[in-house]
Amino acid sequence: MASILKTDKIEGVTSSGTVQMPAGHVIQVARTYVAFSSHISTASTSLVASGIQCSLTPKFSNSLILVDFSTTVSHSNSGDQLRGKMYVKVGSASIAAMSGADEYHLVYSPGGPHYQPTVFSGSYTASSTDTLMFEPYFRNRTQAVAIYLVHASASYSLTVTEIAQ
Repeated sequence: MASILKTDKIEGVTSSGTVQMPAGHVIQVARTYVAFSSHISTASTSLVASGIQCSLTPKFSNSLILVDFSTTVSHSNSGDQLRGKMYVKVGSASIAAMSGADEYHLVYSPGGPHYQPTVFSGSYTASSTDTLMFEPYFRNRTQAVAIYLVHASASYSLTVTEIAQ
């Protein structure tokens, strides 16, 4: 016969307010979601901040943080290529490229305009319980003309998930 444990609340024995969960369990999720956005674009060939941010304060200093970003990018010029990279800010430190996050890119076919779904998925290992703020940066790889990380009336989502280790 299986045992059943019923409870309304689980609290840690100590005053820390946390209960150690088994490895692989979701601790918490933070999400920034916008439907029907306005344009988020750049004509820069250097990485620029998108303004899309999602923050999470890890419960544990060794948690795995999963980072997922999705949107629909667009351009109107032949040969444009959107390049992007995920950045992270830890506590009061300066924002920097997320370790191990290679620059992702999309290559477009000639003609325009084009709309293409894009997704970034990566992970970050927390080293403290300082607040983490994630933000995608992006650029036009090939020419100094507008490229859209998010086009008008599109949606985007940046989701950050803490996983127990």
